[in-house]
Amino acid sequence: MNNETLKNYIKLKQKKYRDESGQFLIEGIHLVEECLKSKFYKKNIETIFLRKDFDEDTILNKLRGIDIETLTDLEFKKLSETENSQGIIGLINKSDYIPAQNDKIICALDNLSDPGNLGTIFRLCWWFGIDNILISKNSVDIYNSKVIRASQGAIFNLDIKEDVNLHEELINLYGKGYEIILTDLKTKNTLHNFKFGKDNNYILVFGNEANGISSEIRNSPLFTKIKIDSYTNCESLNVAASAAIIFYELRKSI
Repeated sequence: MNNETLKNYIKLKQKKYRDESGQFLIEGIHLVEECLKSKFYKKNIETIFLRKDFDEDTILNKLRGIDIETLTDLEFKKLSETENSQGIIGLINKSDYIPAQNDKIICALDNLSDPGNLGTIFRLCWWFGIDNILISKNSVDIYNSKVIRASQGAIFNLDIKEDVNLHEELINLYGKGYEIILTDLKTKNTLHNFKFGKDNNYILVFGNEANGISSEIRNSPLFTKIKIDSYTNCESLNVAASAAIIFYELRKSI
């Protein structure tokens, strides 16, 4: 591989160049395998880069028909973002699939800024069978490498609609019969006392790690606010931990 081509792939570590090219990188055997199984991304694998010493036959057999380039140790190290790489990186085209919002449960994320939290919530959604996700403008890029690693491949198995005007989207879906549930520390309405209805459709909204849900959404009289019961004077819960608790309680009920 010539230096100019390698430099262009290295640039994909930055959102600006991922947006311009419509491509992103994934690293590691597990993520490549999850991408291969994905109905959204399987056909979007452009190239697989292998370090020259890579010899995992199990995954190599699954890569038949896909363009493969072997890199020197130095070339691979420049492209890699992990300290102890397994020696495999995928160049993936972004999905142009735009899902319809019609599931019984939808997760909405308002201005999340931490890639670890976003990836963990993706993983939780996958675990709890919440396939439809809305992500507001100004949230962390879903193709950030830390998001993808934290998701453990969940990103390849979810219907994600990103960069939306979340307030408008929620109003629209409220009009279609969804109950909009906001997490808000200031409300007196606790999760313990809240009853999810089996016949209802829900959108669960989680906000920014520092500032919570934006005031435009939070102040809407159409939406229901809940908080997780606290047993100490601890100030708040991590947003991904909050999502796990609420997803579990919702799934128990419906």
